[in-house]
Amino acid sequence: MSIGDFMYIINELILGTILTLFPLTIYTIYISYLNTFYKKEKNIYLDFVLFSSLILVIKYLDSSVVLIFMINIPLLVSYLKNRDSTIILLSIIISFYISKVLSISVFYFVFEYLVYYGLFKIIKNNNRFMDVFISIKCFIVSIESILLLNLNYNNVFSFLYFILLIISFIIITYLILNLIIKADSFVEVKNVKMELDKEKELKLALFKLTHEIKNPIAVCRGYLEMMNYKDIKRVEKYFNIISSELNRTLLIINDFSDYGKLKIEKDFVDLSILLEEIYNTLNPLFKKKDVDVEFRYDEEIYIDVDYNRFKQVLINILKNSIEAKKDNEKLFLKLDVKVYKNHISIRIRDTGIGMDSLTLSRMCDIFYTTKDNGTGLGVALSKEIIKLHGGSILYKSKLGKGTTVLIKLPVN
Repeated sequence: MSIGDFMYIINELILGTILTLFPLTIYTIYISYLNTFYKKEKNIYLDFVLFSSLILVIKYLDSSVVLIFMINIPLLVSYLKNRDSTIILLSIIISFYISKVLSISVFYFVFEYLVYYGLFKIIKNNNRFMDVFISIKCFIVSIESILLLNLNYNNVFSFLYFILLIISFIIITYLILNLIIKADSFVEVKNVKMELDKEKELKLALFKLTHEIKNPIAVCRGYLEMMNYKDIKRVEKYFNIISSELNRTLLIINDFSDYGKLKIEKDFVDLSILLEEIYNTLNPLFKKKDVDVEFRYDEEIYIDVDYNRFKQVLINILKNSIEAKKDNEKLFLKLDVKVYKNHISIRIRDTGIGMDSLTLSRMCDIFYTTKDNGTGLGVALSKEIIKLHGGSILYKSKLGKGTTVLIKLPVN
């Protein structure tokens, strides 16, 4: 065996490594994507990747020595991934292919791979023995492949080539399997981090919920302690305050319990009547806050919505606009309704304080709020309600310039 032959085998090894790793790399990226969006992995994709690696190696490698070694790599990966059915099928395919290349009875190789599989079943739950098993399997496959060269082992140079090839094969196997293990570890660490982030968000949400509930309860307790039942006027005043605080507490609890499990009951609603009712409800607040309001819509626009839920969304948006009023400046608030062929567009614009990019990016997060007395649930609930109607809600804002909310609902 010459140096040229040795370099040819090394080049084939490098090509085989690339052909094997390419589908596996795509698969790792795919798994990272699934975990990012909390989607479930389908095992069939891993099977497809392993068989793709096998096919690529068979199609593009010319050296039978390297080929017989490389076709075993997908099998070793399936051992790592504990894919029983894939192991059996790959073992059968590899047995037939090797027997064809070497012109040896297929039963010999079938028996050999069945022995491997039997050992795997015995030790697969023991990581230490599993590492030893894969190492031995790799070593045996390496020797079987190199024996094809018919080297003269009495020759020092041939023996040296043999040792170098063994080392090269083992290094290649180690690099491929180690990359897969590292990729799995990366995905696992990422999963753990995402779970910890979710747990952290939940704890923060619960903390904010208890904080929001504690405030009105503390107010109620304070007024109850100050209440003099002989002073009827003061009792009535305190009673109204206590009632208002209790209602706010119930609203926070109801919104929190509703979030994530809202149900809607749709019916055809005259949008003009709904908007007129909303205007009359909020008109005292418009006057009190010095808000110049304009509602523009056509008569008899019928939409298929949950009346109360959709009303809740619009009132929440309009109240947010009112609360965004600049100090000592008049607020202009405009609501437009336009009917298109496939959807209805409701645009609400204000000239309030607006939002910076950070606030705008986080405003739909549950419990995120910039208000002193806000719960951080209104916008999140509104988004969920609109989503349940098959629509979309989009916020656009510039700090100091105002905010625009665009709601789109499908036309049935």
